[in-house]
Amino acid sequence: MSTPWRAVVCDSRPVVRAGLSAVLAPLGPVCDAALEDVPAVVTTARTDVLVAGLRIDDADTFPVIAARTSADPSLRVLIIADGATVIDMREAVIAGVDSFILASAPVGEIRDAASATARGDRIISPSIAMQLAGSWRTEPHATGAASLTTRELEVLQLLAEGLTNDRIGDRVGLSSRTVKTHVQNLLLKLDAGDRTGAVARGFRLGLIR
Repeated sequence: MSTPWRAVVCDSRPVVRAGLSAVLAPLGPVCDAALEDVPAVVTTARTDVLVAGLRIDDADTFPVIAARTSADPSLRVLIIADGATVIDMREAVIAGVDSFILASAPVGEIRDAASATARGDRIISPSIAMQLAGSWRTEPHATGAASLTTRELEVLQLLAEGLTNDRIGDRVGLSSRTVKTHVQNLLLKLDAGDRTGAVARGFRLGLIR
């Protein structure tokens, strides 16, 4: 773009917002906003590009982005993530994200990605592309959220209600050992590190309410 573009930096962590704002400030006007303030700030600041930090197992950022891109399809969005999985990338596409890089990228790469996104280009950092390619090569065909069984979805819903394996077993008529197997399958298919992560992914994907 021949003229400076306007950016809004959002993240639930103030120190991350401050850091990203400092990185992008030489390129044009930058506002920073807490996640809940994004709708008002983006509108008021006449934003060209929204730069959003993404934590691991972050259940809040993609819904906010999806709401803004739905309200303003011209808004460009750059995600700067602590990490990235295949599920993160799928959610990013659904939410209307244009570009996706890692927070570990050099300052110059972050600035270049923001400028390219503001111009309308789509950027995925090479490190993420390599990581995702490896995941696609090794991921069994039968894994993934789309392959969750009815029973696994039922167990996921009960996990979201805070039930232990024993209580889930009592509720659905299964042994605690069988419930544990279902939970392990959920962690694998949802690419989650623990029960909390599986529940967070379930909410993000609309599998549970």
